[in-house]
Amino acid sequence: MLKVIGIAGSARREGNSSTLLKAVLAGATSAGARTECVYLNELNFRGCQGCTPCTEDATCRIKDELTPVLAAVRAADIWVLAAPIYFDGVCGQMKLFFDRLFHLINQAGKTKKLLPGKRAAAVVITYEDKPRDDYLDVARRMVYYLGWMGDFDPTEILVGARLRPPDAARSRPELLAEAEELGRRLVEGLTSRRAGRTGQA
Repeated sequence: MLKVIGIAGSARREGNSSTLLKAVLAGATSAGARTECVYLNELNFRGCQGCTPCTEDATCRIKDELTPVLAAVRAADIWVLAAPIYFDGVCGQMKLFFDRLFHLINQAGKTKKLLPGKRAAAVVITYEDKPRDDYLDVARRMVYYLGWMGDFDPTEILVGARLRPPDAARSRPELLAEAEELGRRLVEGLTSRRAGRTGQA
């Protein structure tokens, strides 16, 4: 059974990005995966402290409330990262979390993909403005850097634009359906990819 971990960056459990994240996880569950959701705002943790070189065993030197989450992330087959856009970038909680993933590309000072196996990922972003290419680029950069950490394929991006007030996503059935379908597609895509590689072995 595939394991899917959702990382919620929003301070609001019922905010737009969190709502879409839960819909993605519901879709993954319907496709047979086991899911977990982490709310970063409820954890006490620091950003990357630049204490390179990172460890030899692909773990972060910092020990705080994010430590077990990072272990769960490394163990997960599929990552779903969800955050609102603030000041043209992802919210601070998500940025701190993402920076802490640096240990997954740095082994004793050398750049290397440290996540074994085949995985999948999605980035979910939400904001109040009309659809904007520069905000889409924020998500694209996150997906790009995931590729530095491991073999992520498929990777997808879900954008929720024109979402105001903070619970507007709950009134957008088409967007919720898109999020659920994304969750199913991630699970089915990774399952097919792994089966295909196994069949060639």
